[in-house]
Amino acid sequence: MRKLGTVIFLILASAACHADWELRRDDLNKERPPIVDGVVSLAIGDPGILFPRYLNELGVKSIRIHFKDTGGVQKKLSVVWTGGSQGRDKFAVSVDGVSAGESQTIESERMPYMWHRDDFSLTLGAGDQHAIEIKAIPEFPSAIELAGIQLSSPNAPDYQPLCYESAGSLERYEKLLGEKGTVIQSAHLWVFAPQKNAVEAKALAAFLENAYAAMKAEYGTDLMFKFSVEHYPSGTERGWGGISGAGALGYTTESLERFKELGTTNVRGFAGYVEEMCHAFASQNGCAGTYEALGVAVSEEVARRLVTSAVADAFWLPEHEKWNETRQAYLAAGRKNPDTSKYPNNVLYTRILNALFLKLQAEYGERMWPDFFAELRQQDYPLQRAKDTERMKVYADIFSALFKRDMRKEFTDFGIDLEADPPWGWQTRG
Repeated sequence: MRKLGTVIFLILASAACHADWELRRDDLNKERPPIVDGVVSLAIGDPGILFPRYLNELGVKSIRIHFKDTGGVQKKLSVVWTGGSQGRDKFAVSVDGVSAGESQTIESERMPYMWHRDDFSLTLGAGDQHAIEIKAIPEFPSAIELAGIQLSSPNAPDYQPLCYESAGSLERYEKLLGEKGTVIQSAHLWVFAPQKNAVEAKALAAFLENAYAAMKAEYGTDLMFKFSVEHYPSGTERGWGGISGAGALGYTTESLERFKELGTTNVRGFAGYVEEMCHAFASQNGCAGTYEALGVAVSEEVARRLVTSAVADAFWLPEHEKWNETRQAYLAAGRKNPDTSKYPNNVLYTRILNALFLKLQAEYGERMWPDFFAELRQQDYPLQRAKDTERMKVYADIFSALFKRDMRKEFTDFGIDLEADPPWGWQTRG
């Protein structure tokens, strides 16, 4: 992919305030800053500044960020990062040569691919020239990958960088789109759209902010990254119709037109957006396996928080019938796929799981998914460590904790293969 733009985002609150800044990972730009004797040195405001993505990788032991600001003021440094998935991970921070502390220690071998945020309280030294150093700790040699670094006021909201696979700016989006565009920025997402669709893009952004709040209520957590919801003509590379990275949604302009036409009068007007956003929440909660089924199940609960029961039922009740019909056909065929042309294996798997989730929720009540994800976190994300063919057993065990009985047997009796290999197929070790 061609290189488009740089990754520095400078935020000036006002002429009377101190300058805040952000450095954000940008996967559309593959360039990296130079490394000299294990050190990456950057200066805020330099043209062409590049993101310092690694510690303990490519020989990088220290990242030094030089910037101008008033001396003696209090600041907050926020760093979003993940570990190398090989052991314990930790790094240190200093400002103007004075220690500002160390990050949390992450057992990333137990929690691979999960993102974390650390906040550091800083007091800038005298003068207007300053330097922050993010450095490796010799006792923690595993690789660390960064996704965002922000300097802000001490009372700034929790740092939530835009997803690293986003177009990242209106200028770049317009180059990718090939025409004039617009970007609507809200608290937890950016919506990119052609300029001619600016009105519906604004309406979509407002709706998806409400959807974000509903998802937070279901999953019990905020996301580490802002969503980037991007629209492109049908058939273009970035209009892939799904989610990439930690929250980049690539959709077609037809999806935006459908939302304009249907809005909240029909779940079809927004179902795709909501399901893909749910996948990002599930991923951050370490929900490996049951990818599609879990996304569908929670997106139904989210939709029911956003529209009337009549609108929700018109869409979801036929889906429920389809799930139950698929399960009955599977059981009648001796727990085999009776017709792969009618029930592709990934569809078969998803529908049977959704039929089970529907049955469980009818018994447990509307708190099932919030309690499920709370239990998942309480158990320290066991799905992150489970083998592919063990994940269905882990799901059953989490539900066992909720229902206070052995759910492995109930999963099996219902038709779930506990050795299935999620998320895409009905595949067992055999």
